[in-house]
Amino acid sequence: MLTPPRIEFVVRDGLHIAYQSVGSGPPDIVYVAGSIAMSVQWELPASAKSLRRLASLGRLVTFDQQGMGYSDRMDLSDPPTLEDLVADLEAVIEAAGVTDPILFGTHNGGAVAALYAVRHPVRQLILCNSWARLEQADDFPIGFSERVLDRMAERYKTEWGAGRISDEYASRRGDEPADRDELASTSHNQVAQLFGINRKYDIRQALPAIAVPTLVIHLEGNQSIPAAHGAYIAGAIPGAQLVLVPGTDQLFLRNYGTPVVDEVEQFVTGRRTTFADRMRTTMLFTDIVGSTPLAASIGDARWSALIDDHNDRLHRVVVAHGGHEVKSTGDGFLVAFDEPAPAIRCALASMEAVRDLELELRAGVHVGEVARMGKNDLSGLAVHFAQRLCGRAGSGQVLVSAVVRDGCSGTDIGFAEQGLAELKGIPGSWEIFEARLP
Repeated sequence: MLTPPRIEFVVRDGLHIAYQSVGSGPPDIVYVAGSIAMSVQWELPASAKSLRRLASLGRLVTFDQQGMGYSDRMDLSDPPTLEDLVADLEAVIEAAGVTDPILFGTHNGGAVAALYAVRHPVRQLILCNSWARLEQADDFPIGFSERVLDRMAERYKTEWGAGRISDEYASRRGDEPADRDELASTSHNQVAQLFGINRKYDIRQALPAIAVPTLVIHLEGNQSIPAAHGAYIAGAIPGAQLVLVPGTDQLFLRNYGTPVVDEVEQFVTGRRTTFADRMRTTMLFTDIVGSTPLAASIGDARWSALIDDHNDRLHRVVVAHGGHEVKSTGDGFLVAFDEPAPAIRCALASMEAVRDLELELRAGVHVGEVARMGKNDLSGLAVHFAQRLCGRAGSGQVLVSAVVRDGCSGTDIGFAEQGLAELKGIPGSWEIFEARLP
């Protein structure tokens, strides 16, 4: 996994607000997450992958709301208001040197971003899975009843930290512990106070005053905050565009968030990554050694069950290491990574994950320029290079190219020279190395 960006602090009214930035602008995208610790999201493979994709569009600034993550805890004797959270955002934007922000507000951060956009110059405003008001009223029938909100408040006080609440907000990714988001984000009393803020605010009157290009995204199957809330916001902001994307997750980053980031990319850049786009990426091929004779010896039914178990275990390992499964090759996978070191660690972890199944794997890793062909394939000479490395590897070996070795400088990964090799269909002779962990 890539190292999270450095944490910096800005002090506002005696409170230290933690923020992070990565990439370079313009544009400058400020992610206003609300009741979620963004510092924790940078440490989780699925969330970090989406955040780094956002950072590829420009400079990305994220921060922990007071009471969350590395920011100071709220004073429960004098709890903050929504206005205080807007002031925190103002302080972060000033400290980060952002002058023309694109605000991306999610959860209750949508309200914070919306109020900022009313009062300050903003290039664009993006709101996702947000709400204008939570509580039901005669003129707001889509809200939640007082009984439902009371029950939720009690759950925050008594159940926070076990992971059940987060699991209801978003489907789990890979091997991440159920309680990881909650325990690392904040404490019982802080999250209960944050819910109290969320429960009370009502920004409906402010929405018509927003005069910047606005995109409202909502997951169409969101059960925590139904899509009617997104539709209400879009209808109240002049000229706002509403996009409903597939999915059910309120905390969409937790499950990679690809459909949401696709829409953000389209809105910010005027285009989205297409099947023909070329990119430089790290490719990992895995393969089961001796799969054909093994399948013949145990029969179709047992082989099918074994492959299903193999695939499930490798999927979990891939997600835990921040990889993207491109496709299955029948008895292995092609997986894409942002950097070579996580690919190597994923390959070695995959071998351990299936060892008790009495399966032996081999792997090849290469970095190069490829073309995305639809959602489920990559093409280019670099893809064949990685596949040839995998085919050349022995049982339990991870063979890599020289460019992969060079890209792992400064890590604890070791490399053993395997000499020059000719790879079928690829001109020339190439230095090959075996990757090893200490």
